[in-house]
Amino acid sequence: MGSSLLFNSWFPFTFLASCSLQHFPKHRTHHRLNTATLVKETLGCDTSETNNINRGDMATNEMEEVQQHPNRTTASSPKSNLALLKMTESKLVNGRHLNGSANVRHGNGNIAHRTTSSNTLRHLISFPIDILLNGTLLGLIFLHVLIAPFTKVEESFNLQATHDILTMGISDASVQQYDHLFFPGVVPRTFVGPLLLAASSWPIMALARLVAPLSSVPKGILGQVIVRLVLGLFSFLGWYQMSKGIRSQFGKTTSQLFMVVSSCQFHWLFYAGRTLPNTFALCIVNVAYSYWMQASQAVTKRDVEQRLMRMLDCLVISTILFRSEVLILLGPIVLLELVMTRIGFWKTVQEGITAGLLSIAVAVLVDSWFWRQWMWAEGAVFWFNAIEGKSVAWGVSPWYTYFTLLLPKIATVSMPLALVATMIEPRFRRYMLPATVFVSLYSLLGHKEWRFVIYVVPILNLGAAIALSWIFKRKTILYRIASLGLISILFLSFIASLAQSFISSQNYPGGVALRRLHELDLETFRAATVHIDGAAAETGCSRFGEIGSDPLNPRKPVDFDAALKSGLSTQSPRSLRDWTYSKDETHKVPRDYLKYTHLLTADPEFHKQNYVVLEQVDGYSGIRRVGLAQVKEACPAALQKVLESVQSSKLEGLWKTDTWELLWQACSPVQIKTEGRIWIMKRYGAI
Repeated sequence: MGSSLLFNSWFPFTFLASCSLQHFPKHRTHHRLNTATLVKETLGCDTSETNNINRGDMATNEMEEVQQHPNRTTASSPKSNLALLKMTESKLVNGRHLNGSANVRHGNGNIAHRTTSSNTLRHLISFPIDILLNGTLLGLIFLHVLIAPFTKVEESFNLQATHDILTMGISDASVQQYDHLFFPGVVPRTFVGPLLLAASSWPIMALARLVAPLSSVPKGILGQVIVRLVLGLFSFLGWYQMSKGIRSQFGKTTSQLFMVVSSCQFHWLFYAGRTLPNTFALCIVNVAYSYWMQASQAVTKRDVEQRLMRMLDCLVISTILFRSEVLILLGPIVLLELVMTRIGFWKTVQEGITAGLLSIAVAVLVDSWFWRQWMWAEGAVFWFNAIEGKSVAWGVSPWYTYFTLLLPKIATVSMPLALVATMIEPRFRRYMLPATVFVSLYSLLGHKEWRFVIYVVPILNLGAAIALSWIFKRKTILYRIASLGLISILFLSFIASLAQSFISSQNYPGGVALRRLHELDLETFRAATVHIDGAAAETGCSRFGEIGSDPLNPRKPVDFDAALKSGLSTQSPRSLRDWTYSKDETHKVPRDYLKYTHLLTADPEFHKQNYVVLEQVDGYSGIRRVGLAQVKEACPAALQKVLESVQSSKLEGLWKTDTWELLWQACSPVQIKTEGRIWIMKRYGAI
């Protein structure tokens, strides 16, 4: 542990030193290099890439001159302008390939034909592989959503806001009933993400209502799952876009391995469909990375600058709208590109100010409407965390925590492989350097969470893909053994990610309790009032789950005793139900709860005089090991039971959490320990 701590703590400094020493010019007395040239050589921007751009610029200029002056001929060449135009086009095409390797020997028709045929064959082979990898990654994101459909308190704002937009609309009267005005949280959050998510989910909601007109969509767990699946799709598109940028610079093998490595990690997959602000920000950051890599393969300087400006726009938008810490990543990237002279200073300033002002305008316009006051939400968050330093109230960690604990936790095998990539691939260093600076600077803040540095995981995965590609191409026995070992590690990481997802699904007893309450009493109670305490609200209860309430007036008080005295039966048809939900935190004594018919609480003893327990909902409490003999005895019976359940329910049993829990408990040598977390209670007078 001590050696690992020392190694990871010195990682930023050893990285910078290795980059400087390995590529410092040997014959310094004969070559006078300016700063830009030195940085380009160190970070893999060699002369071939520069010649690539120059060749493309020259060809573009020649084409423009010929097209503008078709009657002008050159004195030095007897060729016609048509022939000159064709030759210039050939130069431009040649400039699009590194060193012109794709068109070097076009004089030999057989060689050109063989090259074209070989490229076509490789494309036909890689196309289904790409579909398989992309489909697997998207399927895994969806699977993690289905395994754990409920959410926790960190994700509650964006989820509740999306629900309110979908169910109530955005009129002035509707916004006044939104959840955030009653429970604003510690800091305000932007409504830009929920607004986009609701707009994208609405067509699917409408289709679901057509297919199942009796469903409560967008209410219910189905509506919540649809919203999370849409967000998961956005996350996938961000990673897919980055894979395209990787392919443009490092080739299809590295791009495919990037998707493989990404499919074997737990944290980003599990949170790809979770409504954290960091998830929204990461979608845009990945697009920025794609533009960044595409710039390295651009033909002309104008193309390079355009792609880098699009990268800058994405990072600014992500900073202003969703997460201000992206600014710490933006700074080193822009500084590096300025030093490498790939962008101009004043052009960068102009583009940054324009994108920033437009983003702030959108944020203020949207947030002010929903918060009912002038508001730039992410600016308020930045002020709270960075200026006032109040984030330390949630805990302080040592400065090296990101390098020694959190990044190895979320990146797994990618972190050591990325370190290998910095030594074998100079071009990767230009991406690793800003990521290292970002984490180092962010380590100065006391409060640390892995989601704050999630933006470097794609870069680490790129490094892992580069290292894997390099190792797999070596044919010696040592490298083949290493390849088998790495493949085994990736496979185990993949299995572990699925296991972690299932274990994490046990952390949402509040959501399970609300669902079970409806299964127990929704059909029999017309007028019911439910109190949800803090523990239940923080572990899965959301407004999507508040079935039976009026979406335009969800907090309309219902007097249960008055309903009884007026002769209304509480056992009415489902269409007449009138349920309301409260998360009032001002109650102090048991008498304050008597107006509720049901409780979801973590303290049943406090209410035992007036309420009876209907059911106990368990939650995660640890891990225990089971003997293999017990597994061999229980697993076949469990499989048979699941098959019978699936056949009788026409595959509906596959989507039930109980099915997967039964298989896990019977067939896994590692068992999840659970204990009572939330209790469903009913008032004695309501029985």
